Parts: sequence; C-alpha cells; structure tokens
Amino acid sequence: MFTEISNILKEGEILQINIRKSGNELVVIVLPRLENVKDPAAEQLIPLNLKGLPEELDAGFIEAIKTPVEKSTTLISNLAEYEKSVEKAKNESKAVKDRQDLIDKHVKDGETFEKAGKNKEALSAYTKAFEMDRKNTKIHLKVNSLKLKLNGTHDIFSSATPQKEIQPTVEPETEEEDNSCYPDDVNPDDPYFE
Repeated sequence: MFTEISNILKEGEILQINIRKSGNELVVIVLPRLENVKDPAAEQLIPLNLKGLPEELDAGFIEAIKTPVEKSTTLISNLAEYEKSVEKAKNESKAVKDRQDLIDKHVKDGETFEKAGKNKEALSAYTKAFEMDRKNTKIHLKVNSLKLKLNGTHDIFSSATPQKEIQPTVEPETEEEDNSCYPDDVNPDDPYFE
C-alpha cells in the first residue's frame, strides 16, 4: 500500500490519513497537502471520506483515492506556483521602483550641482543616471552638454555662442556658358535639345 501511495505523491506533497473505527467498519479520512502553501484556497479542500470493512478497504483503497488525490495535489501545486509567481512579480516590481528611484536621485543631484555651478559633480551624477537608463535621451543630452562645457567648447546650437555669418560666394558671369555638365555627344545649342 505505501509503495502505491508513494507513486501517487510528488516531491513535497503530504497525504494526511486519519482512521477511525466505527463498529466493524473503518472510516478513513484522506486529505492531501503541500508544504508552504499560504493561499487560503488550499484550506478549502474537503477531505475524502471512505467507509468500509477492513477487507474492502484493503482491496479498493488505492483505487478509491488515486484520482481525487492527484486532482487535489495538482490544484495545490498550481496554487504554490501561483504564489511563487506573485512573489517574484512583487520583488521585480520593487526592484524596478527602487532602480527608478535611484535614477531620479542621481538626476536631482545633477540638477542641484548644475544650479550651484558644480559642473564636474553634476556630470558625475548625470552619468550615473545615464548608466542606469541608457535609453533616456534627456539625461544623455545633459551628459553631453556638460562634457562640452567642461572641455571648453560650446554647443553649436546654443544661443549664447555667436554665430559666424557665412557669405555665399558668387562666380562672376562670363559671356560663354559652361557646358561641361553635358555629355560630349549633346549640343545644348541644338534646336531639338530641351
């Protein structure tokens, strides 16, 4: 009987069996459990009650409990897996929030240092934030802007940098037209050429 019960149960599953004698018969109460399942739904399972003469129970006990125990332990295992996934999601969510809080702290530190004119410290803070969030273009722009300031160059798009006016060059007009852009076998003076 115990070999057969062992084949029904999986690792960590518990099968509680209570036996009570009632006259010539035995009342057997069977309840599957799984360690460390906190979900209250697991407590809602109703135990399987069997009643019969000892000889009858010897002959049909395993067959009578096999299917209900397998169904119950599968349900309890699913509850355990669900609990694990909820815990994992909660931990990952907390990790994401903690990471974002740290990025925000570095950005705030960068802003504070920048307002105080401490560009090296501001660059360090923004760089830490950017290393944690490489897709954040605002932080990336701050890092590049501070690098430019610290290297003594100016941003070409900054309004504080005077822009040198570029004068277009004009070629003097000549009487002869330059036809060098046409292939050799094309004459631009040909009346059929347009």
